[in-house]
Amino acid sequence: MGIYIDNKATPVGFCLRRFLTHRITELILVVCAAACLLKFLNGISLGRFSWLIVPAGLVLASVLPSALRALKTRQVSLLHRDVACVLGLHLNHWRYSLLLLSLTCLLCFPLLMGLLWLLTALGLALPLIPVIQKGTWLTWILYQFLYVAVAEEIFFRGFILGNLLRIRPSGFSSCPWRWQLITVIVSAALFALIHVFLSENLLSGLTFFPGLILGWLFVRTRSLLAPILFHALANIFYALLPLIMA
Repeated sequence: MGIYIDNKATPVGFCLRRFLTHRITELILVVCAAACLLKFLNGISLGRFSWLIVPAGLVLASVLPSALRALKTRQVSLLHRDVACVLGLHLNHWRYSLLLLSLTCLLCFPLLMGLLWLLTALGLALPLIPVIQKGTWLTWILYQFLYVAVAEEIFFRGFILGNLLRIRPSGFSSCPWRWQLITVIVSAALFALIHVFLSENLLSGLTFFPGLILGWLFVRTRSLLAPILFHALANIFYALLPLIMA
């Protein structure tokens, strides 16, 4: 949905510009607040609930703005609309999502294996060492699906990318794909920057590249189904690669 404003002085134009400014400001504040809060929580010990910090924080940051708007206007429909549509929590065209997911995995996973094999052949270490949570492999795999992938996709693709897609400037109305490309790049950059900020490891910036794929999947399907599944499968595949290549 494009927004065209032909006169800054018109009441409609002023309201639309104020709406865009409000949404962009809200997006920036939520991203910064979420990153700082997660950084703080990662630095303290919460016992056995520590593994829930990041997932819970990301989901809360994603739904809190909508919940506050719904509370302020007393319109529950606003919360339902944002959660169902903006965050992409629906299964429309799920067959297409699964087909696109399958093709993406068939293309990306062999390519990833080839690149890591090349690094090994050159005597170089893996850019990012997979971190397996304490416990069994089954527990770690369930953690990847139910918490890491779900929470991160809700925040980075659902909340950030979903909101960016909604506030497309009028100048991109004739070529909407250009705005989609910009939003995918921006969301992937934020995905990488927050990973670097939380891990304090510049190599975490490499998550920019899977962020592009995840953003593309969301734009193509307008659902979080494919990004969530690809995110979890990619994490698991990357963790298994050292064992496979050994």
